[in-house]
Amino acid sequence: MTTLPISKPILWDENYVIENLPSWIYTDSPQPKDVAECEAKISSIEYTLRDIDMQIEIRELELKTGSSRHNSNFEYEKWKVQALRAKQTHLYLLNAYKYWLIFNSRENNKSDLGNKLNKVINILIEDSDTFAADLKQLL
Repeated sequence: MTTLPISKPILWDENYVIENLPSWIYTDSPQPKDVAECEAKISSIEYTLRDIDMQIEIRELELKTGSSRHNSNFEYEKWKVQALRAKQTHLYLLNAYKYWLIFNSRENNKSDLGNKLNKVINILIEDSDTFAADLKQLL
């Protein structure tokens, strides 16, 4: 009897899933709770990507200067493959988080604009003596 592998549940809302990204992005990493968390994750990933690039550059220079931690070019190339795979993983995550952020930033901007418009309408309806001050306060 063969058993099929149990698939992990997707932790993201379907609206935010990019079809060409690996499914593990959405099963192994939780969806951001809010814009601030998403921006923090993006920032962290961007620093990680820069660090991976720097590690590759350092190890290449170590090889050229003869003070490498690798015993051979082959060992270095094996390590570099792993570093590039890690970079690819972080680029996938970065893509997913930026996609989520674009949708959620626009929704927040729409609701803020709608709230301000409603306030302006109410200020106009009230026609109070503090009309100008009330409008300035919205800015």
